[in-house]
Amino acid sequence: MKPIIILLLSVLIMTSSAQENKQTFMSCSYNYQVPFGKLSKRFGNNSSVGFSFLRERNNNIFYGLESNYLFGNNVKDTNIFENIATSNGALIDGNGQYANVNLMERGFDVYLIGGYAYHLKERDLSGLYLSLGIGFIQHKIFIDTKSQNIPQLAEEYKQGYDKLTNGISTKWEASYKYYSKNGRLQVFGGINLTMAYTKNRRPYIFNEMLYTQDEMGWDNLFGVNIGVIIPVHRRNEEKFHYY
Repeated sequence: MKPIIILLLSVLIMTSSAQENKQTFMSCSYNYQVPFGKLSKRFGNNSSVGFSFLRERNNNIFYGLESNYLFGNNVKDTNIFENIATSNGALIDGNGQYANVNLMERGFDVYLIGGYAYHLKERDLSGLYLSLGIGFIQHKIFIDTKSQNIPQLAEEYKQGYDKLTNGISTKWEASYKYYSKNGRLQVFGGINLTMAYTKNRRPYIFNEMLYTQDEMGWDNLFGVNIGVIIPVHRRNEEKFHYY
C-alpha cells in the first residue's frame, strides 16, 4: 500500500513538472478533529493549527508541503499516575503538599501533498481541491506540573507516563477554495481523514509496570477545517477572474 501511494505522488509531481505554474500559495488553517479507533481510547476531540505551501500547475495538479500542530485538553487515560498517587488519587509534591498536575494532548504532523483541483470555470481559481498526503505524525500526553517540585514527575520520569507515539501517516482531504471577485477574500473549508500506522516509542510504561510491546496500531482522525489562502505568485494574473 505505502509503495503505491509514494509512486502515485511521484507521478503527480513528475507530470506537473512539465506544466507551467498556475498559482503558488500558502495557507493557514484551523482543524477540529474527532479520533476514532485506538486513539479514541486515549484522547477526546482535539484541535490543530496548520500551515501549507502549495503550487498548482496549468493541468490543475497541485503539490507541496503541509505541517500541523495538534493540541487538546481531553485526556481519557487519567489513571496513569495510580502507582504514585495517594488512595484518593492525589499527587504529593516535594514539600508534602497536594500537587496540581494537568494532562493535555500535544503533537504534530507533516506531509508531502499531491492532488487535483476541479475549477468551476477555466479561468476561475475557485473550486474543489482533492488531495492525498503521506508523512509523519507524533502525539503524546503532555504532563504539565506548573514548575512544581514533584520528584516522581521529574522530566526523565515523565517519559514513563507520556506514551509518546509516532509513525507513518496518510491524510485524505476534500476542500472548497473560494477566491472573491476582487481577490481580497481567499478562503477555504473542507473535511479530512488522517490514518496513521503508529507505535508507542517509550520502552517501559511506568503505571502498567510493563515493557512496551513491539506492535503497531492505527490512529485515526476525522477533521473539519477552515482557513485563509495567501497568494505567493500567480502567472498571468490578469487572465484569471474571481467570482
